[in-house]
Formats: sequence, structure tokens, C-alpha cells
Amino acid sequence: MDKLSQTRIQLLHPDLRALATETFSKAELKLTGRAQARITATLRTFEEQDALYKLGRTVVNPDGKSKSKPMGNIVTNAKAGQSIHNYGLAMDFALIIDGEETSWNTAKDFDEDDIADWTEVVAVFKANGWEWGGDWKSFKDPPHFQFDFGYTWQQLQAKWNIGDQKNGYVNLKRAALNVANLYRAKTALNLRTGPSITSRKKKVILKGDYLSEISREGEWSNVVFEGIKGYVNNKYLVK
Repeated sequence: MDKLSQTRIQLLHPDLRALATETFSKAELKLTGRAQARITATLRTFEEQDALYKLGRTVVNPDGKSKSKPMGNIVTNAKAGQSIHNYGLAMDFALIIDGEETSWNTAKDFDEDDIADWTEVVAVFKANGWEWGGDWKSFKDPPHFQFDFGYTWQQLQAKWNIGDQKNGYVNLKRAALNVANLYRAKTALNLRTGPSITSRKKKVILKGDYLSEISREGEWSNVVFEGIKGYVNNKYLVK
């Protein structure tokens, strides 16, 4: 395993690092020719996710930029907190050819064993319990693997929002998660310092974002959103 892959594995959730190392090492053994597997991404912070989400929307992405598409290509539909990467439970990979060229060719058989090298890596990960983005129905993400321990991103976000964390990573113990208190904003909401429309705004919660309710006082709910506590009008919250 090259140093870049080793370094990136150490950014994964601590509960996943050993499995990631074992699985990736097994995958490497399958490649006996010009191609070598390399991990290209693991943990992505909320800030990094937000920056990716803005590309092609509010920030120009040079990739795909044209007269008909002045903002360039949209990179992701996942906002901050909505990607499994944000919790250190996913990795992306590529093939490195002859130690230099990066390739995402999913069909090439570089070691000439009648099986595409990409397919050999995918088979090892799936055999070890990882979910592969290439199997997704809504869209395909061939470089992506994730091991989410049975959590949805909504549940992981809820645990993060209530501060159920340890050493910067979400706590994966299930007993700590109260899914009953997970709500979604059905319109844009102002997160306020107190239960009143005159209270100062702390943050804007966008339509569709998830938050966790701590307590309810009439039409106002004390909630946590992205680690910030405040109040919102609960008539705009849905399950």
C-alpha cells in the first residue's frame, strides 16, 4: 500500500480503519500488472462538502464551463452533512498506471488475466461487506465504497448535531441515537437564540435539512443543527 493510501485510511472513522486496511490490501493482491489501486479520498469535512456543493451552483467550476453552462458542472447533490464521507465511513479509489498515470477506466484489463482490474478491486470490497457506488440505481459512482454500519446519512447527521461524537468522529453506538427526535425542515427556517421571532438569528436552515429536537415549548422547538443549538417554529418541521 502506498503512503498516500495509508495516510488517507488514517482519516477514516477509527472503527473502520482496520477493515479498510485489510480490504484494500486484499484488493491490491489481485492486481498483478501495470495498475495499482490508490485511495483518493476518505474523510471529507463539512466545510469541504459545502465547497463541493457550491461548485457549478454559486461558484464557477472550470470543469464543464462553457457559454451554455457558465457555472460549469455540478459536482455533488449532497450538502454538508449529507455524505457518508463527512463521517469517515467512505472512500474513493482510482488506478495508478505504471506508477504515474491516474485512471478511472473500469473496463481495462491491465494485468491481462481476463478480468478488468477495476472489477477485481470492486469484487474484493463487496465480498468484505462494503457498499459500492456502482450498484446505485439513482446514479452511479464507480470509485466509491462505503461501510455505513447500517446508518443513513440522516441518522449520522442527527448524532452529529446532538454532539454524539468522540475525538471528532460520530459515535456509532446505536443506543445513543434518538431517531424519534429527528425532523426535516419543510421550508427555510431561521435558527434563533430564543423562542420568539424577535430573537436574534443564528443560522438559516434550508428546506430539506435535518435537525434534532431537544424539547418543545408550544409552537417553538429547541433544536440542534450542525452542532448549533437554537429555536425554530415547529409548525415547519416534518418527519
